Amino acid sequence: MFRVTSPGLGVARHLRAGVVGLAVLAATLAAQAGGTLRVAMTSSDIPLPNGQTDQGAEGMRFMGYTVFEALIGYDLSSADKPTSLIPALATEWKVDPANKLRWVFKLRPGVKFHDGSAFDAQAVVWNLDKILNTKAEQFDPKQSSQGKTRIPTVASYKALDNMTVEVVTSEVNALLPFQMAWIVMSSPAQWHAVGKNWDAFLRAPSGTGPFKLESYLPRERAVLARNPAYWNQARVPKLDKLVLMPVPDPSARVAALRAGQVDWIEAPPPDAIPSLKNAGFALVSNVYPHVWPWHLSRIEGSPWNDIRIRKAANLAIDREGMKELLGGMMVPAKGMVPPNSPWFGKPSF
Repeated sequence: MFRVTSPGLGVARHLRAGVVGLAVLAATLAAQAGGTLRVAMTSSDIPLPNGQTDQGAEGMRFMGYTVFEALIGYDLSSADKPTSLIPALATEWKVDPANKLRWVFKLRPGVKFHDGSAFDAQAVVWNLDKILNTKAEQFDPKQSSQGKTRIPTVASYKALDNMTVEVVTSEVNALLPFQMAWIVMSSPAQWHAVGKNWDAFLRAPSGTGPFKLESYLPRERAVLARNPAYWNQARVPKLDKLVLMPVPDPSARVAALRAGQVDWIEAPPPDAIPSLKNAGFALVSNVYPHVWPWHLSRIEGSPWNDIRIRKAANLAIDREGMKELLGGMMVPAKGMVPPNSPWFGKPSF
């Protein structure tokens, strides 16, 4: 994952890159009948399998969306198109035309947690309570610290019936569906079964995702096994197992790939890309839908208060040179979102 930013100004559309070895290409073909995929992550630890996992977006894509799921998901069916929202544990959602603060989510029927218990509206309310309601017995400070800031305008919520949930926001918020995609669901029944203890839940988690957690060893590895009873039969994993290993050093990831210790790595260092290509490894990348900007100091007396200074700094950045430095793994930014985004608009500078 290449993240290049400037002081308050978008510098690059950072690309998400994974490198797959020739051995993996063979394993991928064999994966039609099973197999194991070993992944070297950029994170320094295994993401917490408690539901509302840590490690940011890395934790969500490796643990949050594999073992657990949200009401709203991302369409990951294309490797070269912008990702859009799709129904996940909710089949539909809409804002009340008479009250723009009120949202109604219709839940997907027939979904089961890994422990066999039913997913329903009460489970959604229970999961929102675990991160928002400090008086709830299942409130978890760890999960709250990861999830509460994702849904800052959620003021109240309740089950309207067994398969319908109402969410009321404190202000009009058209981005609520994007924010709810960050809130994933843990099994209330499993939490009770392990003694109402989130630390115990880590060792035997239960979500609704396409993978089940088979083993979890912090800072070393997690083994995820296929969930054959996954509700979306079109997305039941072809792999038997997915092994996650934290390898934060980029050179170490490349070395592990070359040595055959892993099959797939994230974010190879740019200077290693040509040799990996020459060695026959396959590179896959796509553009993230946003940049990571620095927030400029706007305290009294700051030079950044002068828009001319901000524009001058913007023009002084050699984006094309940075792209060359990064081995081409960068798209020079022209705004906060890429030009192919429907939100790009018509920037004048």
